[in-house]
Amino acid sequence: MKTTEIKRGEFQPYYNIKNLKMAEVNRDVFLKHSENFKDKLNEFGWMMPIVVSKDGDIIEGHHRVVSAKLLKQRTVPAYIVDWVDTQDQKQHLNAIINLNNGNKAWTTLDYLKAFAKENKDYKTAYTNYIKNSNNISAGNIVHLFFGSNPGGFKKGECKIKDLKFSLYLLRKISNLVSKYGKRNIQAYGVREMIKIGYISAFNDYEAMDFLFKEYGKLAKIEHPAATSILRFKPLMEATLLEFNKLRKTVKNEI
Repeated sequence: MKTTEIKRGEFQPYYNIKNLKMAEVNRDVFLKHSENFKDKLNEFGWMMPIVVSKDGDIIEGHHRVVSAKLLKQRTVPAYIVDWVDTQDQKQHLNAIINLNNGNKAWTTLDYLKAFAKENKDYKTAYTNYIKNSNNISAGNIVHLFFGSNPGGFKKGECKIKDLKFSLYLLRKISNLVSKYGKRNIQAYGVREMIKIGYISAFNDYEAMDFLFKEYGKLAKIEHPAATSILRFKPLMEATLLEFNKLRKTVKNEI
């Protein structure tokens, strides 16, 4: 059986930092993270090189490069690949994501922001997160726009389920958090309301209006169920069931 030759790059132990270019499509670089790398570099040395394109665009190792600059280094060890066209933002981002999918340092927001640069659905979700970041988590924004189990999210493959309903839910959630605060409207409860809206209520605006009113009543009196992981979801689902029964009865009487 013939062995397929896998592409290999070129290693340069002393690559000039001046020739490196930070990737616009990469996640945000945090100075504190780079500061932490300084101690590791001093203690353990360069245990692995950064990865760059033939044009000097960084593919992996942005924080280590910043750390090297903080340490007044002029060169870094680099592994140079010539098969990634970093002038193509999508190809550059795909290479970065491929190298970092197993890296827990990348957060939900990192992926959302990175793909927002070239994917309109991700851009819509990211833009609405920025506008409402005080009232909703990045994780719940993803659930809100892409569903409770968004397969392919880290590959930039998600599509918005129902834009109108997503914006409706976001408005309701933001209003509740603004009025009662995150202590009473917790991320868990928000996530469950999103799930109920799509899965149990089937995008029913009238039903969700009623549920959000009931949620507000619970938050106003600081009812224990409003912040209980065990009690909140069953209570909301029971409330939805009662609402549907009542609505059906009213329609039959008419």
